[in-house]
Amino acid sequence: MSQSMSRPVLFIGGVIIVLLAIGGFFLPKSAQPAVEKVSIEGTSPVWRSLDWLKGNYRNLSEGFQTAEKLQEDNRHLVTENARLATENSLLAGLEKENQRLREMLAFKNDSQFKLLPARVIERDPSSWWNVIKINRGWNDDPTLTSDQPVVSPRGIVGKTGAVGKYATNVILLVDENCKISSVTESSQARGITVGATSLNSGVPLCKITFVPRDTPLAVGERVFTSGLGGIFPANLLIGTVKEAPPVSTANNFGLYREGVIEPAVDLNNLEEVFIITGGK
Repeated sequence: MSQSMSRPVLFIGGVIIVLLAIGGFFLPKSAQPAVEKVSIEGTSPVWRSLDWLKGNYRNLSEGFQTAEKLQEDNRHLVTENARLATENSLLAGLEKENQRLREMLAFKNDSQFKLLPARVIERDPSSWWNVIKINRGWNDDPTLTSDQPVVSPRGIVGKTGAVGKYATNVILLVDENCKISSVTESSQARGITVGATSLNSGVPLCKITFVPRDTPLAVGERVFTSGLGGIFPANLLIGTVKEAPPVSTANNFGLYREGVIEPAVDLNNLEEVFIITGGK
């Protein structure tokens, strides 16, 4: 029943109730049952309307309370979700760091070399693929000098450059100033690995050069240090052959051929490294 319909019903019912109440004083007792019946018949719409209004008011009130409770619960859930997402992110980061540190510890324990651990503390965006700075200097280890191999459990990172008292520059293997005597795993093709990032639109790659023209060079085979260059000891992983152009007059001249190498180490996410300072 709408509110517009309930108003006249209430008014009429109220008038009837008043009239019946007044008439009840003047009627004999024998007529009172008939009056009571007429009263019930006449006032029942009023009582139904009142009951309807009461029920709707109660439902409306409960609806407001429910809406407020839902809004409060929603705010609580949003806050709790944000907190759990932050905790999950922190735990994932700690787990990743824990795995990385366990890998480095195992690498250090199993290595045949003296390894000086270091942390990357600076990286210039203008020379992202050329040089990084680490938190070790000659004050930490008097044997630390330039041109010492820098590695990670995944393979070669580069070599030390300028050495300071508390910090050292590391020349990355994808820099053209880092040259490594190398050999491929399967074909035993020997050559010189040199950084070639500047020639590949900023993609961190190397190239293996001075490979004898008739030596097989296969895509997918790994490339290691040969130990003949005087800086890097043998059998350190450099990367994988990414491209091995076929020998042709257009691509190759003279006695040698070249190939492209993808570094084994993710040079974009360097956090900790080791410096090889000698043999155990």
